Amino acid sequence: MRKYILLCLVFLTGCAPWLQVGGLYESGEHNFSVELPEGWMRLNTSEHLLITRDGVLLQNIIVEKIGNDKKLEHTKKKFAKGMLPQESAEVALDNISSNQDVVNLAVTENVPAKIGGYPGFKAVFTYKTKDGLKKKSVYYGFMLGEWFYGIRYTAAQRYYFDKDIATFEKVLASFKVTKGGK
Repeated sequence: MRKYILLCLVFLTGCAPWLQVGGLYESGEHNFSVELPEGWMRLNTSEHLLITRDGVLLQNIIVEKIGNDKKLEHTKKKFAKGMLPQESAEVALDNISSNQDVVNLAVTENVPAKIGGYPGFKAVFTYKTKDGLKKKSVYYGFMLGEWFYGIRYTAAQRYYFDKDIATFEKVLASFKVTKGGK
């Protein structure tokens, strides 16, 4: 029985949808490009860009594009064309704080910021997972026409957040909306 379980685990991890990354990443579907750090892994999905170096629970960077017609997973609020940056921050943060797996969310910063040349917001917050792991996130976002673009770095608050924040800042600085993103 052990051999069977081990064989299944090897098979499943061998077919995992993770790809090693490094260099320019262009999403034609989501109309953005970013420079990805060498040695990180990308989840092969069409929903959003998700990368990690040591595992999603320890640190991850997500780049997402959400249409204002899309129902968000944890809130009834929606993004809307013409929203001010702080209004879109309210929607994004409400979606996170309404997640049942997020405990004791504390926003420590919520300020205007430019992302790829567009006016948006920067939010910094901490929370605990249901399992008690303390996490810290930096979330940048902006509205562009009918689309919300979000770039978020989340990591275990102890050790991992400080370890990879500079990497996140490089990814963020490289972010560009490509043709057709509006």
